[in-house]
Amino acid sequence: MRCWAEININNLYSNIDEIEKIATKDKIIAVIKADAYGHGMLEICDALIKKGIKNFAVATSDEALKIKELHNDITVLILGPVENEYMDLIADKNIYFMVTDFEEIEYLEKTGKEKGKTTDVFIKIDTGMGRVGFQESEVEDLNKTLKNSSHINPIGIFSHFSSSDSDKDYTKLQESKFKAMCEKISSGIPSIKYRHLHNSFGTLKFQDSIEDFVRVGIILYGGVTDEETAPYRFKPVMSLFAKISYIKTLKEDSFISYGNTYKGKAGKTYATVSIGYADGVRRDLSNKGYVFYRGHKCEIVGRVCMDQLIILLPEELKNEAKKGDVVEFFGENISVVEVADLCNTISYEIMCGISQRVPRIYVKK
Repeated sequence: MRCWAEININNLYSNIDEIEKIATKDKIIAVIKADAYGHGMLEICDALIKKGIKNFAVATSDEALKIKELHNDITVLILGPVENEYMDLIADKNIYFMVTDFEEIEYLEKTGKEKGKTTDVFIKIDTGMGRVGFQESEVEDLNKTLKNSSHINPIGIFSHFSSSDSDKDYTKLQESKFKAMCEKISSGIPSIKYRHLHNSFGTLKFQDSIEDFVRVGIILYGGVTDEETAPYRFKPVMSLFAKISYIKTLKEDSFISYGNTYKGKAGKTYATVSIGYADGVRRDLSNKGYVFYRGHKCEIVGRVCMDQLIILLPEELKNEAKKGDVVEFFGENISVVEVADLCNTISYEIMCGISQRVPRIYVKK
């Protein structure tokens, strides 16, 4: 293999153990959307089931159907929109989904009457994320509509924090709004049993207001720093590696890679590494990123290419480096958060961006 992502299941389990210090397994909804943040949805789901997790959340109908096909005894909630034509199929598979507006309720009620069936749904409310969900001003009409809809069975309400990692006051405001809206809706709809609001950082930082479930994603995969999650410690589940394919010591100054953005120096040793932006190593790392190799952080020089990139070897390594040696892009020695910061983005995007042509290797160590 020229490059690969190593997925450490023991670190995944360690992260579950940390979350269990706050919420019991039956309260944990593991978010495995977007191929489990790039880690492999089916494999991560299998591993978490073995750890005792039974509740999962995904973003799309296709993701939900893939999981249910293999594990019919788990609970799956779709966090994204479900198109009308998929709603019957999703409901028949005992997969939960949300309604976010009156049009969706009207459709479910109409088709429910035609087919003589009742559909269990979650009500999504907007407490300040501003993405989807019923507004506070719509609650009265929502209650009236639900009371007059005999083919919809609302079993829960949920919402989403927008900035629980960074804005305490706004998160508190969302908590208050969530509680008030839930009380108004639940008072008229006795079938509602479940409420959940807390995402990863909400779970860590606002524990007093946790209700029936917590939805954990980024802390599950360890894409965080110890400083932002203290006193809890989460381990990186994914590490990204690639092999050195070529080594050269320059005889004279010469440009390296596309665009002539970096001029190599005579006498310096450079190694070509078999990974590039088609694998998920972003071009933002051109001339400013680094890899970990034999105890050293080695600079990425020149532009990151589609399938390869070049690193500068320090003097200590110029005679030790060998073709086929392995370098680490992120993992135990360079955090994915470090890489994200260099790219002016977040760890989620870096992990989700590791392409499907990069093999995932699952290990326990």
